[in-house]
Amino acid sequence: VTTSFIDEHPELLQPKKVRRNRGNKLLEYLGNIIVNGNATELGATGPPPSRVEPIVPLIEDPPKTTERSLKQIFDQDGANAFAKAVRNKKGLLITDTTWRDAHQSLLATRLRTNDILKI
Repeated sequence: VTTSFIDEHPELLQPKKVRRNRGNKLLEYLGNIIVNGNATELGATGPPPSRVEPIVPLIEDPPKTTERSLKQIFDQDGANAFAKAVRNKKGLLITDTTWRDAHQSLLATRLRTNDILKI
C-alpha cells in the first residue's frame, strides 16, 4: 500500500471542463419564456401568451391565544428559555425554508413584484 496515488496521477488535479447543467439551462429558458413571452428571434409566431392573474387565497386570522409564541419567548427570555420551550413543546415543530437558498434565487429572478404585492 502506498500514498502516492495522486503523485502518480497528476491529471486528477487538472480542472475539468465545466459544462452547463442541461436542467438549469432548460429552467432558465422556461422562466424567460414565462416572464418575457415567446422569443421572436427564435422564430416564435402568433400572439403573446395570455395573461394569467393569480388567484389570491383568503386567509382567516388564526384564533387568539394567550400562549406566547416561540419567537416571543426567544425575543423576551433569550436562547436558553427558547431551547427549553422547544424541548417541552408537544407536537411537531416545522421550520419553513421556502424563501431561502435556491428558492429565493428562483423567486428573485422569476416572480414579478406586481405578483408578490397581490399576495
